[in-house]
Amino acid sequence: MKAVLQHIAVCEERFAAHPFFADLKQDRPIEQVMAFAPRLTFWVMTFQDVLRLNAHFIQDAHLKELATHHHAEEGGHDQWFEDDIAQLTGGSLSIGTLYGKAHAKTRDAAYSIISEVYRSVDDRLRIVLLWALESTSHVFFSRTAVISAAQGADDKLKYFSDHHMQAEQQHAMFEQQLAEELEAMVLAPAVRDDALAMVDRIYAAFDTMFDGLRIHLEHERADQTEPRRATLAPAAKVEVEEPFEVDEADFSDVALEVDRAA
Repeated sequence: MKAVLQHIAVCEERFAAHPFFADLKQDRPIEQVMAFAPRLTFWVMTFQDVLRLNAHFIQDAHLKELATHHHAEEGGHDQWFEDDIAQLTGGSLSIGTLYGKAHAKTRDAAYSIISEVYRSVDDRLRIVLLWALESTSHVFFSRTAVISAAQGADDKLKYFSDHHMQAEQQHAMFEQQLAEELEAMVLAPAVRDDALAMVDRIYAAFDTMFDGLRIHLEHERADQTEPRRATLAPAAKVEVEEPFEVDEADFSDVALEVDRAA
């Protein structure tokens, strides 16, 4: 397992060098710096199901307990995200917008990651999946927390601010236990190879997602046709118009239902 953890560390370092993070400059109002945020919506909501289903499919009682505990600790973060989007944009996203072209890369990545949950794999690989996801989260939130603090937005934002980082730090003891459990595991060569391949697929999915976020962030910056707000908007419940049209062909003969049951 040590080889797998070392591979995650290498992938994390490479992910931290993604051009998206270099583009997160602090020389504009926070609404412009964080213009990518709404396009994370599909993944943030899917993430909760990834954790829930991953724990559900684990057979080993002890590993199942670890995964269930991890899911519980992440509970409610999706609401933080929704509140932050309302603060940053003054509104919320419609279902049609969420399935529009501007969010396609995020959806592609989310589908790829959740597909890992449905693979028939060793239970230990399901814990590796959690560790890989935590790895990407540490990279992302350490960047957004700095931006939120620099913009004086920590009293307005939770998901993208140091509030989230502090919540993660409160889970440090559990993460340490998880790390120790992983390091103690001995994997057969075939299982280790499966783990390494899974980690590569997960990071490839995040590369896809952040490639898309970067493209649309560049579009947002290039769009100078409308005045930008210099302060955080009130959390009014209005829909936000996206700079891309929804492809109606994507929705022909499809009925979309929203099931937000816990």
